[in-house]
Amino acid sequence: MNVVALTVTVLGGLALFVYGMGLMSEGLTQVAGSRLKRALGFMTRNRCAAILAGGGITALIQSSSATTVMTVGFVNAGLLSLEQAIGVVFGANVGTTITGQLVSFKLSDLALPAITLGVVGLMVAKRPLLRGLWRTILGFGLLFFGMTMMGHELKAVSKLPEFIRFFSLFDCTPSAVGFLPIGSVFGAILVGTLCTMLVQSSSATIGITIALAEAGVINLWTAIPIVLGDNIGTTITAVLASIGTNVNAKRTALAHALFNLVGTGLLVATFLIVFGNAAGINAPAFFHLVDACTSGNGFAGANLGRHVAMAHTLFNVTNVIVLAFFIPQLARLCRMLIHGSDESRVTTLEPHLVETPTLALKAVQVALADLVRRAWTVASVALKSTLGQASVSRESIESAEREIDEMRDKIRNYLVEVSQHKLTADEARAIPELIHCANDAERISDLALKVSRKTERLPDAFVGAAISAQVSGVVSKVRKFALETIGFAREVGQPDGYEKRMTEEAIRAAIREAESMIWSDPQIRNAHPASALAILSIFHCLRDITRHLGNIAVRVAVLPAK
Repeated sequence: MNVVALTVTVLGGLALFVYGMGLMSEGLTQVAGSRLKRALGFMTRNRCAAILAGGGITALIQSSSATTVMTVGFVNAGLLSLEQAIGVVFGANVGTTITGQLVSFKLSDLALPAITLGVVGLMVAKRPLLRGLWRTILGFGLLFFGMTMMGHELKAVSKLPEFIRFFSLFDCTPSAVGFLPIGSVFGAILVGTLCTMLVQSSSATIGITIALAEAGVINLWTAIPIVLGDNIGTTITAVLASIGTNVNAKRTALAHALFNLVGTGLLVATFLIVFGNAAGINAPAFFHLVDACTSGNGFAGANLGRHVAMAHTLFNVTNVIVLAFFIPQLARLCRMLIHGSDESRVTTLEPHLVETPTLALKAVQVALADLVRRAWTVASVALKSTLGQASVSRESIESAEREIDEMRDKIRNYLVEVSQHKLTADEARAIPELIHCANDAERISDLALKVSRKTERLPDAFVGAAISAQVSGVVSKVRKFALETIGFAREVGQPDGYEKRMTEEAIRAAIREAESMIWSDPQIRNAHPASALAILSIFHCLRDITRHLGNIAVRVAVLPAK
């Protein structure tokens, strides 16, 4: 028996399995598209909604690690509270069991047809949605082809004395009375934990565990503790993703780890509840439950793959049912363990969301609304200074304008990063529109600086009651339009861009009327010609601010609805 050849084949099968799973997850994410954004909105309702959304997203993209990383990103971006994020993490642990169930079925005959269809489909498909579908099918085929390779060769590897000696160290076969050896149980849990930390995918290690069980390398007694370790090991992905994030994002990663650690501890404690079945087999209650829910006698080694997948599902579902009632207490514990304010900084343009363009564009939408709000705030302060309603230095306006420039650049750079990933047609169209919106918002702050400079040239005596009333009337209209546009930017996809243009035209008409009143007054024109020109220049700035607000409103109107 060529040990090297067997090892290479097993590792090759594992590589195809992991790559196929990644490809399938990537394709499903692309196909899911806007559903992920809708799921984000659903998450914010209550803890049950968050659990359902977490399970749904994981079922869609077939990766609990990806879901937990996205959840950490959501919290860091301020899109989810800690309690909502914990609910999503709970749901992700249930959603990931679908992968194990899928892998445990005998679908190897579909592997090569799926690979063939996937490759041909990717060669001819042009639309991103169809390419995502064919990528999913190709990943499905590679996953099962790799699983078949591993399973076939592991049957040969299982006869190697070295292999037998290694796994005998973690053999959890119970004593005659039904109690599992506690040292071996923790050893098997540790093996599962370390393997998942290495691979960073619990779905992959569950697949390996199923392959080992079906090849006869491990029995049911050993497989279930390894599955528990797989659940603990998958928390490392969220922990790594939380490095450099705010405190609530770190608490989310901690909650994920505590969920799996506490759940594993509770289940291991139930291993002390032992009884015998009709066949006279003494075993912990959980093992009897797994066997009762699955066809075949798992204690005799029948249909072990399905038993392992069922154990994984039952553990996570039971864990969620029990711990869902304690989400507020778990959140409180995480706040005690990781100190800091819930109001700590958020990173709106969250880097962990870039690989999921649908959600990354949602983050840009939030950042854009904040950029418009800041730009208008600067303009509003400058205009109040014109009317003598506020005292602000030009240096402070310049400093705020530089911050807005930096924020605009961050949005543009983030969108460039997003554009490097696979996009749907709607997402591809949205990116240049969002860049234009960011540019329009930045120009509003430039105009605020221009207003500030013009204000310096105005003598206090010139800004009398009549002029102040004219300017205030126009500013009030522009302020209302700005607030509408900010809200509009947060809720993209609303088809009333034409109405916004009508609002813009009404403001422009009010500006023309005010300009006419000032310029037609000979006392104002003759007594303070330079000041009158400065006021007219300020009206021109207001006209440009209105135009940029109108541009933003119209552009976000054509973006995909959330």
